[in-house]
Amino acid sequence: MRGSLMCLRASALAALLAEPVHHNRGLRARIAIAMAAILFLASGSVRPQPRQYTNTVGMKMLRIEAGSFRMGSIDATPPERFLWSPPGQTVRLKSPCHLPEGDFDERPLHKVAIRRAFYMSESEVTEEQYRQFDASHQGAGTSPFAAGVSWDDAVAFCQWLSRKEGKTYRLPTEAEWEYSCRAGTTGLFSSGATPPAAGVANPWGLRNMHTGVLEWCHDWYGAYPDSDQVDPVGRAGGIARVIRGGGIQQRTSANYNVGLSPYYARSANRGGLLPSFRPQEPVGFRVVEAPLPATPPLPPDEPPFVEQCVKQSAARVGVGPERDRPYFKRREILPIPPPGEASRAAGLPDGLLGHNHSPALEVLPNGDVLAIYFTSAGYADERRDRACVSGEATPDIALLAVRLRYGSEQWDMPELLLDYPDINDVSPLLWNDGGTVRLFWGGYLAGVPFRSAVSRDNGASWTDIGFVRPTGPAGPFGAGQPITSAFRAPDGAIYVACDGAGGNSVLWASRDDGRTWRDPGGRTGGRHSTCVPLSDGTLLCLGGKSTNIDGYMPQSVSRDGGTTWQITRSPFPALGGNQRPTLIRLASGRLFFAADSQDLKGRRPADFPERSSFVALSDDDGKTWRRRVLPGVLPHETAATLPATLGYAVARQAPNGVIHLITSMNDPSLHFELNEAWILGKAESAASRPPAARGDLLQGEEKYPDGKLRARWSGRIAADGRYLLDGTETWFYPDGRKQWEVTYRDGVKDGLETYWTPDGRARWTWERRSGGTARWTQWWGNGRKKAESTWRDGRAVGLARRWDSAGRLVSERRFEGGHAVD
Repeated sequence: MRGSLMCLRASALAALLAEPVHHNRGLRARIAIAMAAILFLASGSVRPQPRQYTNTVGMKMLRIEAGSFRMGSIDATPPERFLWSPPGQTVRLKSPCHLPEGDFDERPLHKVAIRRAFYMSESEVTEEQYRQFDASHQGAGTSPFAAGVSWDDAVAFCQWLSRKEGKTYRLPTEAEWEYSCRAGTTGLFSSGATPPAAGVANPWGLRNMHTGVLEWCHDWYGAYPDSDQVDPVGRAGGIARVIRGGGIQQRTSANYNVGLSPYYARSANRGGLLPSFRPQEPVGFRVVEAPLPATPPLPPDEPPFVEQCVKQSAARVGVGPERDRPYFKRREILPIPPPGEASRAAGLPDGLLGHNHSPALEVLPNGDVLAIYFTSAGYADERRDRACVSGEATPDIALLAVRLRYGSEQWDMPELLLDYPDINDVSPLLWNDGGTVRLFWGGYLAGVPFRSAVSRDNGASWTDIGFVRPTGPAGPFGAGQPITSAFRAPDGAIYVACDGAGGNSVLWASRDDGRTWRDPGGRTGGRHSTCVPLSDGTLLCLGGKSTNIDGYMPQSVSRDGGTTWQITRSPFPALGGNQRPTLIRLASGRLFFAADSQDLKGRRPADFPERSSFVALSDDDGKTWRRRVLPGVLPHETAATLPATLGYAVARQAPNGVIHLITSMNDPSLHFELNEAWILGKAESAASRPPAARGDLLQGEEKYPDGKLRARWSGRIAADGRYLLDGTETWFYPDGRKQWEVTYRDGVKDGLETYWTPDGRARWTWERRSGGTARWTQWWGNGRKKAESTWRDGRAVGLARRWDSAGRLVSERRFEGGHAVD
């Protein structure tokens, strides 16, 4: 409108000067009029914008000028910078461990240009202002600012305010938020090395950017790009919208208070939540008045390889060892070094941390085996001389995944599967519900016993993500950690076993296919109870971490769907810290159970025969059991002097009859394959010998809906009856370009393996050599080398290097047997 008015004024002035002049008086008059027009024109074109204004709901809006800044952080975060005292306590404790290069999702540090000025509210939206939009809002905090609102709520408020005032109000982009928070500064906080007091303005006049309620941003959360940006608006999709300004998990309990640390209030810190979720935590927002930048969003983050090249065919999944002949096999499931700083040096992905535990396991409909562990950093505890101790309640915990592709003898390398940033994502549980794979996991969000997601394509994607809130009354449930058991009762109800509060567990129930959940009211006799329905509909649970009856683990039985429980002594020894048993029903009708026969201090009942880890079968719904000692179990990861342990065990059975059992808390974690004949018999299995292939080559392929080839592969039936991949497997993008190519020999990868991006660039390669070593090379999106390392039998060996996207060497470490030696 202003440009049109300027053109109209200029046209009128030109017409005036173009008229003929008949005498001097007319000329002087015309010149005077022209000068006045010029002044009028100039005044309209340079009218200054106000530095601030107050809108109709009382928000003070401050003008933020265009400019540029460095977004993200590579600053070291030594714990002494963030040790703090929780309310009512005098001991400073539980700060995140030292990160020598900052948090992984704040890298790379990159330049961002903000090309247009905008107005931002001086502080967050208040409860009084928000209730003008939603009079029913109850809030989730004691501050004057609106809290407990979802991203969807915040967007709806902005739309309401835009209609009310005839302006464009919206949430700030993540870049606008950090630009405004920093206000020209480059340190940890806009105030320097420590955060400002509540209400103190930053250099641009904005308040509470490091204090007060947390704040939603416009963007989908995703990885930063490897290049500079102009007016970024985030990713085109994701699972979380960005939250800035503090730690989301703000419990004041001494065990769960890490989220209150100033670390999570740094200018660069990133958090995020499901946009539809209304948290009980103090999450609010502030507004921006300006059109959204027209910059196209970046594509969603590239899915990890664990979700790529996933077969949808279920052909031959029932092919396996003869069920009446013993079969036993043991392999390592996670590489060494375990995820952590050393593993990043060896080329493992960012986000994989040092403590990997509480696994989930499931055999997928296509025969693949999927395992998911939580991965966590430690925290620095001043009570332990600031030692970095493992933290299972810290906000940085995420879920990592590994896949054993059907017919392969080797697990894929671990990758980050799911991470709500600065949210505790802990204790996954997988369940194949008749072809629909359900994922449950826990964490420390107030009022949320667990979270859930669904995959209908063998774990290639996950949908229907939900943060569960119970319907009806619910008893205490602590972190709500899912355990190992989910099943349908004969009446169709779904049950999911989770920890309760203290020494008990609860079976959450759903009668509408997981849309709503209720607490039946009862509690088992111990934490980490693992459960099955019996043939008559009775529910049987075994286990109880750190609870016992005369030195034996509790056995809990419910005949009313978990409303009440009868608790008695089981025939198995009690367990303690870092231990969890597993119980499943097999296709034969038998029950399968696996556990340790002692706690980590070696204690077991005097009348129990041996110190071991064992597996057991029951033909009579748990009344009697036949046990067998499990060979090859490793000691606890912290000390070889501790007893061998399964750690947190979980088991599932494949359609071919093979029982899969995995462990945690070992170095490395283990994967066992066995069948019922091995448990019941005494003869040793032939599976320890190389499984020479026999029979004809069996071809397989999959196509896209339009008929184009998507994948082709081949395999054979081995001498022990298993199906093993054999030959070259190739996957293609829809345009016909190769996506992944690998060659198998009797289920073992051989030669060159390559994964390409859609534009034809190699993302990574494995070069497997005749001497048993393999070189793993990775590249940045710009084609420059990113990492190079050498591996033997799942262990890093030799020199490992990493480069940044500009080609600069940033890390060089030497490994022996999987452990860094420099």
